[in-house]
Amino acid sequence: MTQLQATPLSNGPVRATAWLLAGAGTLPFIDGFGDALLFGGTALGAVHIYAALIASFICGIHWGAALFAPGGLALRLFLLSNGAALIGWLGALLPARPGFLLLGALFAALLLVDRHLWRAGLWPLWFWHLRLAITAVVVGACLCIGLGA
Repeated sequence: MTQLQATPLSNGPVRATAWLLAGAGTLPFIDGFGDALLFGGTALGAVHIYAALIASFICGIHWGAALFAPGGLALRLFLLSNGAALIGWLGALLPARPGFLLLGALFAALLLVDRHLWRAGLWPLWFWHLRLAITAVVVGACLCIGLGA
């Protein structure tokens, strides 16, 4: 059996697809912001749950990164990602205002983990840029929804 080496995906179509999908993933956050702004947050329940799911999704990415990380970093990633997923769950259980504020803070904290993974050489630069841009939209939406809900 041939052993495959993990390499960061860096070709144009992969990057473009990742950006497209990540951008599409921000649409519920933008919709939630619009709902909070225009309609007083009448449909925030679905966005609230979606935010917690996306936080867990990012935790899963970090869990996967742990598989390729050196021992000490791998252990920290396993522990941090599981703890962060539980914080996301708590954010989903809270009422909208504190829930979105907690989730916004969680997304910002997860971005710090991504920065560390990029600096450690586990993330390619393009992925760090993607995470930075998408997280700015998501954190902004969560904070605006949380403050306005």
